[in-house]
Amino acid sequence: MGVGRWLEYKIDEDPRKPGRRQEVFDLKAIEQALGAPIHYVYSNQILPGATAGMHYHKQHQVAVWMRDGELEMTLEDVRSKEREVIVLRPGSRLLLVPKEVYHSAANKTAMPALAIMFATTIPRDPTDEWGQG
Repeated sequence: MGVGRWLEYKIDEDPRKPGRRQEVFDLKAIEQALGAPIHYVYSNQILPGATAGMHYHKQHQVAVWMRDGELEMTLEDVRSKEREVIVLRPGSRLLLVPKEVYHSAANKTAMPALAIMFATTIPRDPTDEWGQG
């Protein structure tokens, strides 16, 4: 089944408006999938060769949308130790990272990667970051 869960979102491409593409996020659907309200939206840019280290949160949960580039996400359940590696690219789904799941994001490409995070609590809360950071 995997540690990561997915949530589809709507892509609106109107043939009457060439060159325009809208990606529509239903915040209530994201909140329902995470089981908690979204309070923050923030961006996470990871430069080529950089990695956001392996860590987990006891409260913070996120839905990750890849805007640009590619990230290799490693996820590991704190309790079961089930682990999986997922490559995130722009598309039509969000990766849901629940609490108590170790996660890291590595940019193994030559281009910057930009992820947008829909979060249940404030990012970088030093009281809620466990592991290697």
